[in-house]
Amino acid sequence: PGERGEKMASPMKQTLEEEFSTDAPEYLLDPITFHLFRKPVVAPSGETYDLATLQRTKNDPTTREQLPQDLSTLPVNRALKRQVDTYIQKKLEEVATNTDKDLRKALACLRLALGRTDDSCLNGTRAILQSLQRVGPEGVQSLSPKEQLDLDLVLQRLGEGPLGEALLPNLDRTKRPPPPSLLPPGEQTPLSAATTPAAGGA
Repeated sequence: PGERGEKMASPMKQTLEEEFSTDAPEYLLDPITFHLFRKPVVAPSGETYDLATLQRTKNDPTTREQLPQDLSTLPVNRALKRQVDTYIQKKLEEVATNTDKDLRKALACLRLALGRTDDSCLNGTRAILQSLQRVGPEGVQSLSPKEQLDLDLVLQRLGEGPLGEALLPNLDRTKRPPPPSLLPPGEQTPLSAATTPAAGGA
């Protein structure tokens, strides 16, 4: 408990897994970092650790035996990965339902979700973007000028520049070049992808 408490005290959040670890069930947490698993793999001892943890330790934390040189050969715990993905999507959707009350939390989660292509993050990102549409231009005025600029940059990198223009119509965008989009070529933006099932039929 003490180790987990020390983790919670850290204000720096680098990933969604860190952001949502505080209240997560312990079986979804890496036993070394106490963060949600990003890529849970099964060590030779049979215990599951996050791949990033084993890349740092070089040894099986349970047996202290040296790990294979090629860690990609370790089997992924796919059942656990699905549970973590479901949990992250649920937490992102909870953030979306509270965007009007905690806009900064929504912005932080959008920032952490940049570049993530797993369905749980895409679905959660879509929910937050839809909540921003509901909040509207008046709602985002509660953000500081720096935060408004950050929001606009994040939306552009998500391929959602038009949403940024609608939410922040008075933002001066002439003094900086548009940031590169993280959207793969030909990929739908999170908001447009929401209409795909209906457009494609059953």
